[in-house]
Amino acid sequence: MINRRLVLGMIAAATTIDASRIAFAREKHHLNGKDLLSENIKKNGKHKIHTTGKKVDVFAEVNNGKVTAVTAAGMQVKKVKSRQKLAETTPGITLASMQLAQADVYYYGYWVYDDLTDTYIWFPADYVIVDSSWVEYVP
Repeated sequence: MINRRLVLGMIAAATTIDASRIAFAREKHHLNGKDLLSENIKKNGKHKIHTTGKKVDVFAEVNNGKVTAVTAAGMQVKKVKSRQKLAETTPGITLASMQLAQADVYYYGYWVYDDLTDTYIWFPADYVIVDSSWVEYVP
């Protein structure tokens, strides 16, 4: 016969483990930087493009029509690249032949993150300065 305390203890342990996995899950947001920046790409300077969930403003620094940096007070920022288009502007159907032709196209993103939130702001290659400092995006 199974001990009632043993069964209750096992249920409590399983619930605690499952709840801890949920508590540490980070929210991921993928945003289209081209849309956020809009006409400000033509103006040199620092432009507010987004506000995170913690009410922190995210700024893009533009110089000569290129985004040179993204900053957010109290949050870390890293540069990432991906072949996958993660920030769609309009929902639609992508034909397989069109997707195959764009296999070598990279999208460049600034990963703004803290303990709870991951925000990715993606730009096409012609909006950023492409060099070796960009690392591959890993979902």
